[in-house]
Amino acid sequence: MIKLVLFDWGDVCCLYNLDVFNAFLKNKEYDQKIADAHFKELKPQFDRAEISEETFWNELSKKLQFKEHWSVLASENKKNLVVNWSLLDFIRGLKKKVPIALLSNTDKTSIAVIKNEVNLPDYFDRAYFSSEHEMDKLEKPIVDKILKEFRVKPEEVLFVDDFPGNIEKAKRIGMQTILFIGADDLKSRLKGFI
Repeated sequence: MIKLVLFDWGDVCCLYNLDVFNAFLKNKEYDQKIADAHFKELKPQFDRAEISEETFWNELSKKLQFKEHWSVLASENKKNLVVNWSLLDFIRGLKKKVPIALLSNTDKTSIAVIKNEVNLPDYFDRAYFSSEHEMDKLEKPIVDKILKEFRVKPEEVLFVDDFPGNIEKAKRIGMQTILFIGADDLKSRLKGFI
């Protein structure tokens, strides 16, 4: 029996529309590939709060030879958030049947944007962001904390994520999983769990 559903944020509860940031770079005649490589290299450290917002964006600014202050890049990136409101509405209804939590690899800058856009307690009983815990989601300390706080065993948790690697990690922990490919698919597959 499922006693807790854990949802990922990025590409599940929201979409990061990188076209917005990439269009900004293109319009200013900066190489988007440099930005993509920078994100792949340093975003995991940013998500774990191993580097600051200033360090992350200042390093990108240097690599791009960006002529304005690094905060302009950070500000433009904040415009990427597109909330999946229809899924959140579904989650709000689901919350009446089973506890719901958010578990996401997210940097502190993005958390501020999310909290400004969405009143998380309307949809989630708790939210766990990697940078607030200084570790990746699904690392043992954060998983143990969630299990303890909700008084559940791993096999009583359903984890919903869009990334197959995270799904495999959750399975190794003992959680039940759904690979998110869309809201309609999720709704139909949840019937087998809840």
